[in-house]
Amino acid sequence: MKLALAALLLVTGVSPAGAQAQTRPQLTPEQAAAHTTAAYLGDWQPAPLADLSAAAPDFIVKAGESVQAAIDKVPAEGQSGAKRWVIHVQPGTYRGPVCIKDKAPLAIVGTALDPATVVLVDNRFSGKPKGEQEAAHPCWPELGKTTIGTSGSTSVLVQSHDVQLISLTIANDAMDGVRRGEAYPTGVGESGGAQAVALTLNGDRLQLENVRLLGHQDTLYVKRPNPSRPDVPSRQLIRHSLIAGDVDFIFGNATLVIEHSTILTRANRRTPGHGGIILAPSTAPDVQQGFLVTHSRLIAEPGIAPGATALGRAWDAGVKAGTWAAGSSPNGLAVVRDSEIGAHVGPWQASTSRRPFDAATNRLSEFNNRP
Repeated sequence: MKLALAALLLVTGVSPAGAQAQTRPQLTPEQAAAHTTAAYLGDWQPAPLADLSAAAPDFIVKAGESVQAAIDKVPAEGQSGAKRWVIHVQPGTYRGPVCIKDKAPLAIVGTALDPATVVLVDNRFSGKPKGEQEAAHPCWPELGKTTIGTSGSTSVLVQSHDVQLISLTIANDAMDGVRRGEAYPTGVGESGGAQAVALTLNGDRLQLENVRLLGHQDTLYVKRPNPSRPDVPSRQLIRHSLIAGDVDFIFGNATLVIEHSTILTRANRRTPGHGGIILAPSTAPDVQQGFLVTHSRLIAEPGIAPGATALGRAWDAGVKAGTWAAGSSPNGLAVVRDSEIGAHVGPWQASTSRRPFDAATNRLSEFNNRP
């Protein structure tokens, strides 16, 4: 959706020159009507998740056991009809990469009363060295490279359709030591290598309920399985959850809805006072639904200066500085609406390829938010 300049003038009440410089454009009610949960999810309108913790599970994972081993027992996608396989994970901390790839409809369920009691975590980061013939991640080989990269850094990777994650925590604690005052790993710093994904979602009809996603840079990565096929849906829904990070910590090219959730900007990893960037969509130019944040709270830890956190920026994936082309390069789309936005949040920023934020060409906007 390309914001019309005339509509922008109507909403902001500023001159054409002022509209060009506007850094927090507001949608009209007519424009906002296209950006609702129902519109983004289309023919997939999931009901609130049932309390699967009360259902008899197919597998139970106890503290000290392997979540991956239970996932590996689930039949491949398409081999068990419409049955949803259920894995209950009992309270504990489960360290190591997790790969959910091409599985039947699946639910992984933690503790309904407190998602903090079940933690799936790893400490991988983009600049972490690896052998050229060593897989970056069980779901993501990346052979021929000497570091695991951003995609390989993920703690949990869902590369399947129709998966539910319920009442648990997924974290990447690779940079937690930096928050405590420790040095970055060799060759890693604020300028690169510190990307550390907690969760990657790569599929359609993926649903999270009562989940905590904890990281720093690049906490949540949402992807389309078929980036060259914008007509193939990749819908991902997160409800009643917490997403915490500092730089581009919700990013990717999928259709993502976050509702009734908390988005927390974390402090103490970066230069004091700097809050980073929240949203970084990389929506294909001909796709009209990117990120939708609705009925949620955007808050910050103590130590983040007012206005120091960009609401977001377009991730021009694969585009070098100065080479972005309208109509062919990614043009990230994000709408934040009907939400509470803290004082730490400032304007949208220039894109990753350094094209300035311009309300006439960028697709980043708000509707009906409040302080």
